[in-house]
Amino acid sequence: MFASLRRIGDVALESAQNRLELVVLELQQEKERLFRLFLLAAVVVFLGNMAVLMATLTIIYLVGEHLRGPLLIALTVLYIAGAAIGFYTLRKQLRSGPRPLDGTLTELEKDREWLRTRS
Repeated sequence: MFASLRRIGDVALESAQNRLELVVLELQQEKERLFRLFLLAAVVVFLGNMAVLMATLTIIYLVGEHLRGPLLIALTVLYIAGAAIGFYTLRKQLRSGPRPLDGTLTELEKDREWLRTRS
């Protein structure tokens, strides 16, 4: 009887240890994914700003003085629209990523189902 209880406890602890290791691994992967996303976003923002700045300066330099006011207004509207599209695209990417701790949650659901079939 005690050997049986000890074996059940041993299996439960081993299962808990495996799940904990899976949680740690998934947290590390999520941290790395978020860091890559942040770094990529920072690079895109910096390079995009530089490109827009240079293009704006070039266009303003090339047009005549009488068109500079309306051109600045048009470019401002264009940049605001581009920023809004970029924001919604980034938000969509962040929301469509894998569910955090997906592997752990899946394994826990399997464990619960296995325990239900055993009782």
